[in-house]
Amino acid sequence: MPESTPLAVCFGEGMVALVPATAGALEICRTFDRSLAGAEWNTAIALASAGVDTAVVSRVGDDGFGRFLTGELRAHGVDDSAIEVDADAPTGLYVKELSPRQDGTVEGTMHYYRAGSAAAALSPRTLETPAAAALLARAALVHTSGITPALSDSAAAAQDALFRDHRPAHALLSFDLNWRPALWRGREDHAKRLLGGLARDADVLFCTRPDAAAVFGTSDPDALRALFPEPRFVVVTDPAGAVAFDRGDRAQSDALDAPVVETIGAGDAFAGGFLAGVLAGLSLSGSLARAHRIATRAIASTRDHVD
Repeated sequence: MPESTPLAVCFGEGMVALVPATAGALEICRTFDRSLAGAEWNTAIALASAGVDTAVVSRVGDDGFGRFLTGELRAHGVDDSAIEVDADAPTGLYVKELSPRQDGTVEGTMHYYRAGSAAAALSPRTLETPAAAALLARAALVHTSGITPALSDSAAAAQDALFRDHRPAHALLSFDLNWRPALWRGREDHAKRLLGGLARDADVLFCTRPDAAAVFGTSDPDALRALFPEPRFVVVTDPAGAVAFDRGDRAQSDALDAPVVETIGAGDAFAGGFLAGVLAGLSLSGSLARAHRIATRAIASTRDHVD
């Protein structure tokens, strides 16, 4: 990729999703399709789909699922050169259970099989490989989420190193709260303190209203802006739309009226669209509009990422 163009780097866990061909309980499903998943990887694909040069820094297993994931990134135009291959630990995966709803859509429930995965072994050393260091040195944007520090102590140390020791001097640091209570069970108070600190240190903070209420104690966008004055951008979303702040500026937008198949991954696509707008120099309202357009592509299928 040309070094004169802005580069976005996404740091976090990639997984294989196994999605049933038909809705129903897992015990009756016979056929599953495989798909790429993982919050930061979904956002990377959304950024690339918007024309942004994008790379992922992560780890996968030396197995067929790992090769599938890196191949999918390349097929979507995302640089996989800084993804380490672990000879011992496997690539993580999850199985999506689809339940039909009365409105004709399906609701997805995720069953994770990620303990001991290659991505759980993320560490500060991951950021220090020559490939990762070269990408971070060029980055105009680095994106990560609250899932990464929940994976393991070493992954938490890696994200801390990203925010402290390996933070590119001239890059925007983007953080999506992505509250996953099951990953923090028994450590909720620690998690809320840690995630609050990361939110304050970010340049761009994304959160849904339910996640913000669970972690920060409020879902009101204006209260969240007051609670987190440090990030340049604060973006608060719900199914009806979004409220975004750029320092003192405020913009509000409604979600687009589009067919919904299943909503998992929509927030990741939304974040990618918003960040693409910021990198392109769009206004706050323009960045929100781009975010909504790209999010509609994620809700049109049972895959977690846009095509």
